Amino acid sequence: MQNQPWNQPQNQFHPIPSQPLSEQEVAFDLLYQEKALLVNTASQVLEAANPDLRRVLNDMYTQIGQDQLEVFKLMQQNGWYQVKPAQAQDVQTAKQKFQQMRNTL
Repeated sequence: MQNQPWNQPQNQFHPIPSQPLSEQEVAFDLLYQEKALLVNTASQVLEAANPDLRRVLNDMYTQIGQDQLEVFKLMQQNGWYQVKPAQAQDVQTAKQKFQQMRNTL
């Protein structure tokens, strides 16, 4: 490998892989895209001053959340995304912490 100046990119061309993505890879990509879309939409909802726009963005946020959940469920069913079940005490602790945060606002 040749030494290149620090400000020169090593490789400007990234070829498209010759193999198609697997269903699992597509699902992971979709899940992360949905998560990113959800975060960005939440930001837009919070910044929307127009009530009609805010309502539309809120509806979009809800729909994106439902879509993300469907992808997540599909991934769990196929064994592609395993999570540790939450213990009842952990759920209760999280609820209490959230309520405490809300009360300090």
